[in-house]
Amino acid sequence: MATDKATAGDVDWASVAITEGRRTAHEFVKDSLRRAILRGDLNGGARLIQADLASMLNVSTTPVREALRDLATEGLITLDRHRGGVVRELNWQEMEEIRLIRQQLEPLAVRLVVEGITHEQLQDAERLRLRMAKERDLGNWVELNTQFHLVFHDSTGVARLASILKGFEEASAAYVAQAQRWHPEISRRADDEHQALIEAFRARDGDRAGAVMRGHAALPLEMTRPEERGTA
Repeated sequence: MATDKATAGDVDWASVAITEGRRTAHEFVKDSLRRAILRGDLNGGARLIQADLASMLNVSTTPVREALRDLATEGLITLDRHRGGVVRELNWQEMEEIRLIRQQLEPLAVRLVVEGITHEQLQDAERLRLRMAKERDLGNWVELNTQFHLVFHDSTGVARLASILKGFEEASAAYVAQAQRWHPEISRRADDEHQALIEAFRARDGDRAGAVMRGHAALPLEMTRPEERGTA
């Protein structure tokens, strides 16, 4: 595992920045920073200074400040008192806690998805799965993975439950990315399980969907070693 702390000045922002389909400078900065973190271009402990980011991304400090606030809400960074932030160090106990809570919520979510998911939502999930199967950029893959799962969370029809599960997806994103950096083969297993989820929900088979989901939510933990996670 790398221990050197990358800085924003080390990032190739031309390869990270996403411009297509973005409506605001705020979205542009937020998505570019998130992608840099998920790709590992900015690792735990990296300092994010508003003025420097604004200069490198050619925007004012206002969208940078808004983007940092959003990324802090997602759990990717922590804010400081010096108009900036720090990329959060990964603490794999957090993933253990997320898994524990999801084990209690997923049965309810699966039942609601089976009852309420529409043909259009299943098509959306399949389109995202196909995009993920072709995607080679890790940051993009993790973003698509989050979008894939949000289709099912939204289809529960219970806004508060969907919001809780969305929070878990966002909090897990950095761990999913790190697990894939260590073990790229995870993407193949994830694709198989995504397809199995779609098929189970299309068949309204809650037992099968629940079984797939139980293993899938724990994938970053199951596919990594305790010594990698610093828990040996």
